[in-house]
Amino acid sequence: RMFPLTLKRIDNLIVVAGSYLDSDEVPRGSIILEINGRPVNEIWDRLRKITSADALNPHFIDAQVTKRFSMFYASAYGLPDQYTVSYIPPGHNSPESKVLAPADHESVRKVVFAHFNHPLPQFEILEEMNTALLTVPTFIYYDRVNEFRHLMDSCFHLIRTRGIGHLILDVRGNGGGDPFCSSVLLAYLQKRPVPYFAEPYGRYDTLSQPLPLPEDHFDGRLYTLIDGSCGSTNGHFCALLKYHHIGTFIGTPGGATFKCNAGRDTEFRLEHTQLILTIGRSTYSAAVSNMEKTAILPDIEAHETLDDFLENRDIFLETALHQIELDRKLSSHDRF
Repeated sequence: RMFPLTLKRIDNLIVVAGSYLDSDEVPRGSIILEINGRPVNEIWDRLRKITSADALNPHFIDAQVTKRFSMFYASAYGLPDQYTVSYIPPGHNSPESKVLAPADHESVRKVVFAHFNHPLPQFEILEEMNTALLTVPTFIYYDRVNEFRHLMDSCFHLIRTRGIGHLILDVRGNGGGDPFCSSVLLAYLQKRPVPYFAEPYGRYDTLSQPLPLPEDHFDGRLYTLIDGSCGSTNGHFCALLKYHHIGTFIGTPGGATFKCNAGRDTEFRLEHTQLILTIGRSTYSAAVSNMEKTAILPDIEAHETLDDFLENRDIFLETALHQIELDRKLSSHDRF
């Protein structure tokens, strides 16, 4: 009996992004006001307080509440038989109310944990802009590292043979995974061989040595799209890009740092406060020094508005394409 809508926080508004029931009873883009008589901002604040994050990262907390709202709501408020939702539909000023049937647990889990189904990276070449777009939704390929490696080999071979000078790397929503995968990608982007981990961690001990530079390594301009969902191994990866000044970050602050407690975590749920405590049993640190343990910040911020969302605009990608145009013009000017 889970809350049936997926939500998104935009400009401090809680907006309907979709439904676990494949229903449009509450239209996409509606602004949620109340759920079962409680103001939605009150609910959101409570769920934020029971959500933990490395270094108390508020961007990661909001990303987790967004992604797991139905689960966290159940933890804090239980599993009601129905949900009365007060909302303002897109293009309207007056609130409306609907009574919604709940979603079942499996329908929610199927969406929330979709990244465990090994979604493949997506690759596209934008010929007119001499630009490649590589989307890596996860590094969770623990038993498929060779498959991931072959995909990266193919992508960067195409980039090299086609003479592509700009690469947009989209790691938004990538909550981490296997360092053996993220290190493959880093190897293609590094300018010289650098180590991935600060120390030899168990089966990842080889990653404390400089990564070999692949034959088809990328030597053009990199633009990496990030958001608050970038966690765990993706935090290591982004920290290494930032530390070695590889490319330009575009988006919102990331959800992790160069160091994280990962792997064999232990989770406790406190009975009276519903506080969720996650105790890390191992710590992994990227090979950086004198780097502040805070969120990875974008070099260029991208801010999505409600209008952008309603118009299905990807403002992060648009910002990257605009920056590429500016960089191309600057390069042309410098040549003359």
